[in-house]
Amino acid sequence: MDSKRNNDRGGLSALDAEILGSAAGSDTDMEEAEDMELDDSSSSSDASVNGGRSGNAQSRWHENNPLLREISLNKLDDYGYVNLETICVDKAFGYSRRRMLEAARWRAKLDVAKGLCYSIEEPFTLEKKSKVGKLHEFHRIHPIFRRDNWNSTDLLCTTTTNEYWERLKPVLQLATLLLESEHMIGYIVGMLDVPSHKKISITAKTLKRLGGEVYWFERKHNPSQVERQKVWKDLYELGNKIMWTEKDMTGDKQVHGYTTGDKKSPEIVLDEEHINIICREVSPVQDAIDWTPGSDEESARLRVKFNLATTMVHEVMHALWRCRYFPHAEPYYRDTRHAELGFQWEQLMYSGVIEGPTTDRGFPYVGFSSNDTYSQHADSLQILSTYQWPEPEDEEDNREALMSHKKWGSGNVPREYAVEMSFIQNFFTLDFWDEVDRYGSSNFFPLKRLGVRTVGKFEYWKSESPTIRGPADPTPQSPDDADERGIINRH
Repeated sequence: MDSKRNNDRGGLSALDAEILGSAAGSDTDMEEAEDMELDDSSSSSDASVNGGRSGNAQSRWHENNPLLREISLNKLDDYGYVNLETICVDKAFGYSRRRMLEAARWRAKLDVAKGLCYSIEEPFTLEKKSKVGKLHEFHRIHPIFRRDNWNSTDLLCTTTTNEYWERLKPVLQLATLLLESEHMIGYIVGMLDVPSHKKISITAKTLKRLGGEVYWFERKHNPSQVERQKVWKDLYELGNKIMWTEKDMTGDKQVHGYTTGDKKSPEIVLDEEHINIICREVSPVQDAIDWTPGSDEESARLRVKFNLATTMVHEVMHALWRCRYFPHAEPYYRDTRHAELGFQWEQLMYSGVIEGPTTDRGFPYVGFSSNDTYSQHADSLQILSTYQWPEPEDEEDNREALMSHKKWGSGNVPREYAVEMSFIQNFFTLDFWDEVDRYGSSNFFPLKRLGVRTVGKFEYWKSESPTIRGPADPTPQSPDDADERGIINRH
C-alpha cells in the first residue's frame, strides 16, 4: 500500500527559528535585515491563544512542530501565512496559452472522437477567451479525475446542478494541470522506462530488509514528442481503470490517502474529511482553537483544496507504477535514499514537500476535543509548510529507505518554512498559469522567508558501518545576525 502521509519529524532538538528571505525557494543569497522583535506572547513557550491556555491539550497544541512552537499564531498571520484578506480565484484557469494546451489538446481529440464531448474548444466569444482561455470546460479535467471514476453517490449524481461536483471542480482542474505540467513529464518518462533503470549494489542484509533487488532512475531531460505522447497515452488509459474512494481516516494521523489494487484495478483512497470540507460545506474551522483574529473559513478551505490536488497527483504516481509493473517495488530516484514515487514527485514539483506542519491533525486551526485529545482530521487546515524530502527517520526496518539519514551523509540541520497563503491562492488563478507559461517551473517553488532551523543528532542504524556515504556537514549553520533565540527577520 502506497500512501501520502504527514511524516513524523523525529530526532530533533536545540531549536532555532529563522525568517529567511530568498527567491524561488533558495536557502542562500539572503539580503540583510533587522532582527524581528518578539515579546513574551510571541515566544514558543508562551504562545498565546486569546491570552491564555485552557486545559492540557490547548497548552500543547504547538509542541510537535518547531515552526508552530517558535513563532506565534498572530505573527504568522501578520506575515500572511494564515488568513487571506480577500479570496481572489478564477472559476477556470490554466489554458490561455499554446504550450499549456498541448497535452490537453492531445487527449481532447480522443474524447471528441469517442463522442464524449462535441468540441475541443469553447464556443468562441471574446469574453470567454479573455477569462478562461479556449479549451472546452470538459477537457479541463483529466479522465483520471472524471466523475465516472468516483465511488461517491452524491458526486456521481448527473443532474445539471450537482453542487457537490461543482465545488470539487477547481481541485480537479488544479490536479490536471499539475499532472500534465511540462517540467515534470521527464520524471514520468524516466520512471516508466524500466529498461533504463540501473541496479543498486547493496549488502545481503539490506537486500533481505528491502525484500529484493532495487533500482534507480533519473528524469529524462528534453523528452522527445514520441516519449511525451507515450506518457499522455499511459495517463489517459489509467483513466479507464482507476477508482477514487473516500474513507474516514480518523486514527490514521499521518495519512492523506493511499493507493491499493493491482494492474487491472488500481484504487486510490482519500481522506473523507477533505472531501466533506470542499464539497459538502463542512466548516474547516467549526472547532478551531479560539484566537484573535481567528481562523478564516475560506482561507482554510483553500489550503485543503491545494492539499487535496497535490495528494491526488501524488497517488496517481503510485497508481501509474502499479498499472505497469505491479508487484515490483518502486525504484529510487537518482541517489536518494527513499523509494517513494509520490513524495519524489512533490520534491521535484515544489522544490520540497508542502504539508500541514504537524502530525497531530487539527491543531491549532481545527481544534481539540473536550477530553483533551487532539483532533484527528484534516491537518492541511493549519498553515502549510515546506521541507526537504526525504526526512530523517529512526526505523531501521523501513522497507523504503536504502540507508539511514546519517549514512547517506545528510546535514544535521533540517529546515522547515511556512508557505504564504498568496502562493497557495495563485494556483487557482489564470494569471499564475500565464506566468508559468512565460517563466517556467520556478513559479512552483514557494519563497522561504519564515522558517525554523532545527539541530538534530542522527545516528547510524545498528546494522550500518560508521562510514558516511555522502558529503557530511556536521557543523550546524548559524547566521551571524541571529539573536540569542535564533530568530531572524528577513521579511
